Amino acid sequence: MKEISVLEMAGRFVARFAAISGGVALVVWITWVMLDVEHLQSGFTLP
Repeated sequence: MKEISVLEMAGRFVARFAAISGGVALVVWITWVMLDVEHLQSGFTLP
């Protein structure tokens, strides 16, 4: 097992957290849009 620096470990953690939170945000936004479809006569809107 090779040595990894604290900085590299922190970077990987931050990258993983960003990827997961981004995916969750995308799912939440798509769900919001799908549920709000009847109110979207004027096109897509951000919540």
